[in-house]
Amino acid sequence: MRKSASQLGAAALAVVLVTAGAAGCGAPDDETVRPRPSSSATPQQLDELPDLPVGAGDVAPGDRVRAQGSRLVVDGRVIDLAPMRVDELAVVAGGVFFRNGTELWFTDLDRARATGYVDVQSLVASPDGRRVAFLDLEHGPPDAYGTPLATSIAYDATTGKALVASYAGMGDIADDDLADLYEDAEPRIIGFDDDALLVHGASGGDFRIPLDGGDPEKVPGST
Repeated sequence: MRKSASQLGAAALAVVLVTAGAAGCGAPDDETVRPRPSSSATPQQLDELPDLPVGAGDVAPGDRVRAQGSRLVVDGRVIDLAPMRVDELAVVAGGVFFRNGTELWFTDLDRARATGYVDVQSLVASPDGRRVAFLDLEHGPPDAYGTPLATSIAYDATTGKALVASYAGMGDIADDDLADLYEDAEPRIIGFDDDALLVHGASGGDFRIPLDGGDPEKVPGST
């Protein structure tokens, strides 16, 4: 779905590529206004992205975690997140990131906290639970119809600090109708490969995005 005109100003503030280094469950916190990088952002300005919540809850990758509507079931323990729903989840060390509709939330099993990201998809954690990644569909520069360029973002789940944000493989705002492109191509986060993020691009092929600031590369032979 194309974004409304009122969303264009915020979306235009994103950069083409930047790299660098619930009270009770269901009650949102109030400190979640999301800063946005300026149009002249440099790699050193990745710290302008918001920190994500971190936790020390009794949960980690390898635990049996599943969603049942508004309930999160962790090794048989039920955590009620109503009125929110768990539409997608990623288990990290000490907590669970989950998508409520399109909004990204975090719970340490004692409370839920909003992250400030309100239009995300494709939520993935690394096997060791130390990293988490997702597609941000809100803050990229818009195409001619107002649809923001999707941004692949990875975080260190132990510190809450952003590691990488990239538009690699997500289309061309000058030439593409991004809404149609994303509907047809279904871009997504694939996962982590050592010190890189793997992403299936909307423009075709898979991309390897180094977490150390290196240039993204298309995976040979991927379509």
